[in-house]
Amino acid sequence: MDAKAWRIRRDSPAGSAPWLNLAAAWDLPLALARMAWLRGVDRPEDLAWRLDPSWDRTTDPHLLSGVDAAVARIRRAIEGQEAIVVYGDYDVDGITSVALLTRVLERLGAKATWFIPNRFSDGYGLHLDCIQELKATRNPGLLISVDCGVRSVAEVQASTELGMDWVITDHHALGAELPPACAVVHPLLDGYENPGLAGVGVAFKLAQALLGAVPRPSGEDGRFLDGLLKLVALGTVADMAPLTGENALLVRRGLSGLAGQNGFGLAALLRAAKKEGPLGAQDIAFGLAPRLNAVGRMGGAEDAVRLLLTRDAGEAEALAARVEAANADRRLAQADLAQKLPAVSEDAFDLVLHPAAPKGVLGILAGQRMRASGRPAGVCTLLDGAAHGSLRAPEGYDLGPMLDLAQPYLLGGGGHRAAAGISFEANRFRFVQQTLCKGAADQAAGRRVAPLLIDGAPGDMPAPGDMARLEPYGQGFPTPLARVAGRLTALKSFGDDHWRLTLGGHPESITWFRKDDRPAPPELGATLALAVVPQDSARWGRGWLVEEPLGEERP
Repeated sequence: MDAKAWRIRRDSPAGSAPWLNLAAAWDLPLALARMAWLRGVDRPEDLAWRLDPSWDRTTDPHLLSGVDAAVARIRRAIEGQEAIVVYGDYDVDGITSVALLTRVLERLGAKATWFIPNRFSDGYGLHLDCIQELKATRNPGLLISVDCGVRSVAEVQASTELGMDWVITDHHALGAELPPACAVVHPLLDGYENPGLAGVGVAFKLAQALLGAVPRPSGEDGRFLDGLLKLVALGTVADMAPLTGENALLVRRGLSGLAGQNGFGLAALLRAAKKEGPLGAQDIAFGLAPRLNAVGRMGGAEDAVRLLLTRDAGEAEALAARVEAANADRRLAQADLAQKLPAVSEDAFDLVLHPAAPKGVLGILAGQRMRASGRPAGVCTLLDGAAHGSLRAPEGYDLGPMLDLAQPYLLGGGGHRAAAGISFEANRFRFVQQTLCKGAADQAAGRRVAPLLIDGAPGDMPAPGDMARLEPYGQGFPTPLARVAGRLTALKSFGDDHWRLTLGGHPESITWFRKDDRPAPPELGATLALAVVPQDSARWGRGWLVEEPLGEERP
């Protein structure tokens, strides 16, 4: 793993402190105000999403395109006691969206059930065979998609011919035309104020409008919606939606709720992940989300939805145990496949195929290989004679044009700049590989690798307890990073190939977690420069977690 060049996140004029206005407006410690300023916050009002997350600041759900038509059709279905099916996706964003909207429909007295396609037998999105089966077994008058469906023009048209209506709620990239649904609710339509909503955020906005909790909920509706924001926090963080603006407010309120009393399912999930007390977004990203994701990666995602919906303590414990077992299986499958794959190539696009690779861990391994090389990567498996793969690309690359270039050889494919899926006939592997390499090489020619952005030295970090005031940290509002340097004076292994480091001149412990794209630390006596994340614990105080080895500073 190569050391990364680095620089301070934002330059400030010599001798000035442009964050003083933030500190004065919100009574913040100077180190905390500086951290906000380093993340691009210049105006005190832009911190209100985090420091004063009031319902009054949220956007009106009726301004979201398609919401009014969706509410009218859903209310008609409820009044007529039509069967409703919530149709979702198998990742955390989809799982939480399904659970959220199901809870709301139950509250409104709807005759509602839910369905999630299987990653292995169905794949992502709306599928006509699944729709036909739902028609035969549940005979819904209305289907509501969450976190999928905005490109499913043919499937929605076929459903209409079968006598079923659709309300589509999604946040993925729009296609050339919208599906012929009763309503399409999407934050990229008509200039909506928060285009960065995750799928679960879109479902929440629809829920708020359905409940009539506008402009702000009150009484029992307020408590109910704050409970739903726990699911919004899970799905938004897991889907790497930007944690800025209204998204920051929704996640902040959700994190506050998770730190309090939870239903049986969420409480069991928190115990399994060994999370207690106040939570940060990174607790979701690295503790809760991987467990929920693992269920869909290793089979059907139904147990994850059931865990979030259960009202029975015994069932919650049993489901949490199954979720934990799925996560353990995912780890084993991931480690096993990593050993079987060839070494990362020197190609412009590192594409590999293993005929027996588990489909559920392809994206994880592609991401690891991408981080190891700093170039786009993809891992493929064989299913029914066809190759199916997950692609990942680092900053500075765009998978879209690469897929366009490879289109003549593909059976299907799609995604976004940094992540995509593809399928193609196995005997065309070499053609696909060469075409993706050409596309990646063309993009690499004009690419500049940005240095890692850090916040300074450990002494520049806010004190333990202060940093949580700016939660959530993540996409768009990065986790704090400090640079430490010194001679490695002590090294102690613990757990599963993890190490605790001591650097000369740095009194606090540093933890080096083993990753597949990161070797063990150097030997004693070596001089290290590391980017580290502060880890605060009420029991253990402050420690540091290694994020990246660092090279020379660049301007």
